Amino acid sequence: MAHRSPRELIELYWDEVWNNRRADLIREICADPIVRHDPGSVTALSVDDQIARVRQQSEKLEPYFSHEVLLADDTYVTSVWNMHTRKGERIELCGIEVFKAVDGKFTDCWNSAYTPGRWGREGDASVPDDLPAPALIASPDQITPQWIQAVLQQAGIAAPRISLLNTKPIGHGNLSATVRTEITYNANAADAVRSVVAKLTSGIGQAVEIAAAHDVYRRECEVYGFLGAEPPLKTPRCYWRQVGLDGRTINLVLEDLSDRTRAGDQIAGCSVAEAMAVAAELASLHAAFWDDPRLDRADWLYNRAAGAEAAYTNNTRAAAAFRERFAGRTDPGLLDAIDTVVADLPRHFAAIPHGRTLVHGEPRVDNVLFEDGAEGPRAWLIDWQFADRGSPMFDLAYFLAGSLAAEDRREIDHLLVARHHAAIAAIDPDYSLEQARAEYAGSLPLALYFTVGAILAMPPSEHGDRLLLTLAQRNVAALRDWGVV
Repeated sequence: MAHRSPRELIELYWDEVWNNRRADLIREICADPIVRHDPGSVTALSVDDQIARVRQQSEKLEPYFSHEVLLADDTYVTSVWNMHTRKGERIELCGIEVFKAVDGKFTDCWNSAYTPGRWGREGDASVPDDLPAPALIASPDQITPQWIQAVLQQAGIAAPRISLLNTKPIGHGNLSATVRTEITYNANAADAVRSVVAKLTSGIGQAVEIAAAHDVYRRECEVYGFLGAEPPLKTPRCYWRQVGLDGRTINLVLEDLSDRTRAGDQIAGCSVAEAMAVAAELASLHAAFWDDPRLDRADWLYNRAAGAEAAYTNNTRAAAAFRERFAGRTDPGLLDAIDTVVADLPRHFAAIPHGRTLVHGEPRVDNVLFEDGAEGPRAWLIDWQFADRGSPMFDLAYFLAGSLAAEDRREIDHLLVARHHAAIAAIDPDYSLEQARAEYAGSLPLALYFTVGAILAMPPSEHGDRLLLTLAQRNVAALRDWGVV
């Protein structure tokens, strides 16, 4: 008896086994077992398993297959196929499968990943120009070529069809998970966006609860809309922003600056030149939005003063946790100073100056990207999760108190307060240097509150513990230098 050729086998497989739902024919055309090769895995399916699989899917969907390309020799046959369902809501898929035949039966099958839709034909657009808005996703493994394609289109960026992504985590985000996604296109992409940075929901449940309680996901997304298409300071372009209705999910896709910048290291701190670059960007931000009437309508701002009671409760818990974690690992005087400042928190919050501009709210050095140039470093601000309406001196105090070694800060803090004051006084001559200095000193305790409070969202780890201790030591030194403690 003559054996069926690979081409005859594939025609029976698609037309009879699948399209006409004759699953029992598998006994004639497939080996027992047939070896299925998928990306990263191999599965041996007995004839009975194959028949059961076909019957299950045929009953549920009634799929219908057609060849887009069919190529066969004496051993192998390749089918580039399209499929649509005939039962229920119509589903279209396409794929490629290669079969090996020995003695008239299929012994092996290689499967590509199945893709929604059908294979493109002449006249089809490379990328449809009416892609729907990206769906809200929950984790980095849901970032797909289709999702990024829609993000770029929604941002008004023309891009070739995306064929491949490579996504990797970056940074040490406490309240979000941040990833970098490299993009590969199926055409010349010399001028295309080659990578993006996405901030997604944290994988730490406690961090998500804190983020929701403080509305940080919505706030960060709102800030990018407030800053506009041409922000008055250096900050990454926002391609897409979306937040879940419950405030527990964030999808924020940003310009990737990693090829031209370097991330700040909070533990190492920054140099005097880098600190001056950050201060210049903060001054540009504060001057641009001084007395901006839109701040009155921005219900997403953090509003530290309104949260004073909750902050006192949380920081009291946090101070106890700080002492428990670091007792015997640091100077007892540091822990005593923390307890003293936290106990006085209501007075410090009551003294928060009336806000007259948009402030970043958490300008630590690891929320800054540095770009080296011929004229020195430039600073890009990122991570706007605690943006608020506040004193321009708040950002400056927060940054200098935590991002430099104490001896470096002492060298420049008075100078930078004077420069910052001058930038605001050029707009509002009634803003005095005396007022600026008082607001700077009055803002220093809030930097320590953020440091201490962060322990509630940071499980013990070598990096996290070093970060908290480093920040606390610098914060307390600044408080002592300015006579607050």
